[in-house]
Amino acid sequence: MKKILIVSTLLSLLFTSCFSPVFYNISKEVPPEQATVIGVINSLVRYKASDTEYLVVAANGGIRYKNAADSYHTTWEEYKALPFELHSFNFEESKHIGQSIIKVLADKDTLYIVSTSYKVDEDLGLTIPDVVSVYAKQISANSETGLWDTTGEWTNVASGNGYFTFSIHDDYVYSNFNSFCTNSVKSENRKAYIRCGSTDSYSEEYRTVKYFQLNGINPITEIAISSFESNNNIETKSQNINSAVVLNGQTIFFNTLASTTNETLEKDATYAYFGNSTNLAYTDGITSNFVVNNEGEKISCETPISCLAACSNTLLIGRGDYSDTINFTTGGITQIALDSNGIPGNSLKDSDIGNTTNQLADSYIVLTLLNVDPSKTELESTLYASLGFAGSGSSTNSSVNYNRIGLWSYYPSRGNWNCE
Repeated sequence: MKKILIVSTLLSLLFTSCFSPVFYNISKEVPPEQATVIGVINSLVRYKASDTEYLVVAANGGIRYKNAADSYHTTWEEYKALPFELHSFNFEESKHIGQSIIKVLADKDTLYIVSTSYKVDEDLGLTIPDVVSVYAKQISANSETGLWDTTGEWTNVASGNGYFTFSIHDDYVYSNFNSFCTNSVKSENRKAYIRCGSTDSYSEEYRTVKYFQLNGINPITEIAISSFESNNNIETKSQNINSAVVLNGQTIFFNTLASTTNETLEKDATYAYFGNSTNLAYTDGITSNFVVNNEGEKISCETPISCLAACSNTLLIGRGDYSDTINFTTGGITQIALDSNGIPGNSLKDSDIGNTTNQLADSYIVLTLLNVDPSKTELESTLYASLGFAGSGSSTNSSVNYNRIGLWSYYPSRGNWNCE
């Protein structure tokens, strides 16, 4: 059967299967940890269960979670009470079984799973995504063990072609949707959304875009929103909203995938930071500015900005090109200093963490970045990042390896980046 490479500007690498738990090419001076969270990780979300903060990812084993306060290498718990069987292929019957998790989202009290099933298109001779669904559940945790309660049912709050569609073009499958959440440090500021349709769709019938807010286990609500870039005359390649933050009590929406704020548990955000292709910009919610050098020229991060995370003294900038025409990866992490008010400096700088360049190398796309406590400096923070790459690995770029795909962490007590 002819195979298909599933790509999307917004959801590339989402349907890739899990990989070996052995991570290679870790620099000799840093002994490798045992890798426990592996696979293509497209979201790392904060979720509060029974007044305890957790970090949640979709990785090997389905849903994995960890107490956010645990600033050390430890086993992530598996949440096995999923609303579906995880995807597999029955070779005897030549059919797909179960679903793959595309993404995990969270708002102030609900965890969401975005998943897809697959089908075989006999006419095209292709395996393609079939039904995409969003499941919601409000989960409690045991106060003594920290383990999540596995009783109760998930609620399917959105499903099927009425919300989630795909287009096929030149033997590639392109998604016409995205899902995102604010992922705020303060749980009361956490909100989750889905975009249905894409202005860039190869199928004209799917170019009308609608936006919906997720409302816990209740029906989703259609909302009318516009992007910050459009409202502030900022030129942008995308006209599809792909991320959101809370600033000055208001939710601000961006076309870019990369946006964050300097919000902490003690202080509301004073600035939001967002990517504009290879350029970095910031706003106080009223005016916006591009980060410029001493000559007043926009500072380029050289590769499109894929994700951001704030510390008290610096802004971490993840990079990666998601375009469907690229057959090699350029990415890695760079950063820029923040002053005491949260305003970026005028030049990019190297990380204060010595092995950042080696471990989060520029041959990998940085899919996610998260600082558990943005009130701390970079060296004081507990940081997480996930890596991926475009193309087919070593056949297109000899400096990448499937075995490095997964979650990475920096702990102050350890003093370096290592596999999580």
